[in-house]
Amino acid sequence: MDPNDEIAELEYEIALLRKKLHEKESKLIQLKGQCQVALDFFVDVEEPSTSGSSVSSSSQPQEVVRKVVKLPSWAITRYSRQIILPEIGVSGQAKLCVSKVLVVGVGGLGCPAAMYLAGAGVGQIGLVDYDTVDLTNLHRQVLHLERDQDISKVESAADKLRSINSNIKVVTYNVQLNSKNAEEIANGYHLVLDCTDNIPSRYLLNDLCVFLKIPLISGSALKMDGQLSIYGYKAPLTRDSTYQYRGPCYRCVFPKPPPPETIGSCSAQGVAGPVPGIIGTLQALEAIKYLTDISNEKLLVGRLLIFDGEDMTVRITSLRPRNSKCAVCSKKPTIRALGDYEAFCKTSAREQELELDILPEKRRITATYLNRMLTDNLSKNGPPIVIDVRSEGEFRMCRIEGSLSSPKEKFGQVQMEKVSKLLKSRNNEIVFICRRGNDSQIVVRQLLDGVDRMYHDRLYDVIGGLHQWAKQVDPDFPIY
Repeated sequence: MDPNDEIAELEYEIALLRKKLHEKESKLIQLKGQCQVALDFFVDVEEPSTSGSSVSSSSQPQEVVRKVVKLPSWAITRYSRQIILPEIGVSGQAKLCVSKVLVVGVGGLGCPAAMYLAGAGVGQIGLVDYDTVDLTNLHRQVLHLERDQDISKVESAADKLRSINSNIKVVTYNVQLNSKNAEEIANGYHLVLDCTDNIPSRYLLNDLCVFLKIPLISGSALKMDGQLSIYGYKAPLTRDSTYQYRGPCYRCVFPKPPPPETIGSCSAQGVAGPVPGIIGTLQALEAIKYLTDISNEKLLVGRLLIFDGEDMTVRITSLRPRNSKCAVCSKKPTIRALGDYEAFCKTSAREQELELDILPEKRRITATYLNRMLTDNLSKNGPPIVIDVRSEGEFRMCRIEGSLSSPKEKFGQVQMEKVSKLLKSRNNEIVFICRRGNDSQIVVRQLLDGVDRMYHDRLYDVIGGLHQWAKQVDPDFPIY
């Protein structure tokens, strides 16, 4: 038998076995859940009714009164390593078991956060995400496996969480959170974890949590850096309290969103897998501390944790105090309902690549045409000079054979002069290429504005960049 055929046959058989194993595991978890002791047997919970509520600044706090009756033996055994901590104890564990936490975003941050919440015994975990599992996710999104590609992220994650802890309830929301569905989804949860990767969702979640009077634990990770803080914290009222502490909300600290062009993304700038793992894990830790009634002095309220993975430093800086004139959390707010956050931030809530269109049509060519220029001698001046403007690391990772490297980040006056010399000394066309056809446009635009007009007809950019090269010319060229 041909080795390739044998490999294909084995892969097919393994896929069938995995599917059958998955079905059996799901059935086992379902049966264990039906046989498990209900939480009501060992905790007494009183929760306010949430029926008919609406998001507004006058809505009442969602406070949970928990009275410990008894922890059954299985719970004591399972959670004993954290129950013996004086900061948690029996009372704290019972509070975790009746708590409900909503995790928005089941990616690099949401996966580790949800894992540790499940392990800690948080009674209900809600998962919100509209995306499916992609191969590029797997280096950091640790709840997803190779076999989960093209499966809904919330369903993939929920399956693993139920395997981690069959005593908890996992609720999935396979949607993109927006102003129309956010209230219905978040209502009834005691805490929200912002594990998203975009600015519109941060403002949406902040306003939602302020209106519902529940805290927001917000994390972010990009390249080798991560950040974490808790927004909208409000200390519960107690019989002896003379002052009710309130921390700043996200708008108190960032009243206006940053310019869209300054916002990075994992797909464009990259991220080291352990960085979101660290931040997501710390989000879970802060959630556990909050749910077990750790005081605000020991939580990241009014403070921002900044992690630098490159030199392994962690520092904590104080944030602006709560703004008495905040548009959403002040006594006289000007924002009283959820709005259009994509319009407010001037960017999409979905991670997507920028699609620039700043060059004349005649200065842009397709990947197919570039290939013909390189192979068919379309020009009497010989094949074009191809200049790749991606970073040096990306260029080393993969490139068109014979192309030159000149990263956009370093494309200044010196590089302009080098290209001018090429144009003067050679008659070849010069074609600029990047990953998706955006950075190359920016470089060509700089050149059109900086070199003599007589050379403009020899400057080109490739539409769609190397992604289109992979689609139109070389299907084996790696896409990332």
